[in-house]
Amino acid sequence: MNDALESALAALKKAKDRFADGIAELTEAQFVEPPNGWAPRDVLAHLIGWNFLTIEGVRAVLCGELPSYFADEANDYSAVNAESVARYDDTDRTRLLARLEEAHRQLVAVLRALRPEEWVHAGVRYRDWTITVVNSVEALRQDYEVHLKRIVEGRS
Repeated sequence: MNDALESALAALKKAKDRFADGIAELTEAQFVEPPNGWAPRDVLAHLIGWNFLTIEGVRAVLCGELPSYFADEANDYSAVNAESVARYDDTDRTRLLARLEEAHRQLVAVLRALRPEEWVHAGVRYRDWTITVVNSVEALRQDYEVHLKRIVEGRS
């Protein structure tokens, strides 16, 4: 792997770790009660799901196909997100954080198996942009950061 790819993986891990640390610091009530929107527990389930969706999306892009979750893009991915929240319906923070770690580990394993050119050059056009492996990983990194900021501000 080259330095740019290692840097992208390090940035993703850092965002995931900061998010997990933020979740770990919440009281039990803060973890399960929605302040204004999703409860942090729901956000954690959402991000577990997006790690797995990113794996599926990467595989689709490498086959020249649009990732299936884009079918829900017009709805701001509400059906996709609701499915993740329901699938990882648990209030045990330790189990959910372990599941997040496992989902991240699986994603990184898939990404490390790619050839460097697959990171950047494989892509699928969608509307006005090209979906690539690298921008899919970047979107997940940003999602961690946005949700952590909202949780810290008290609005998941």
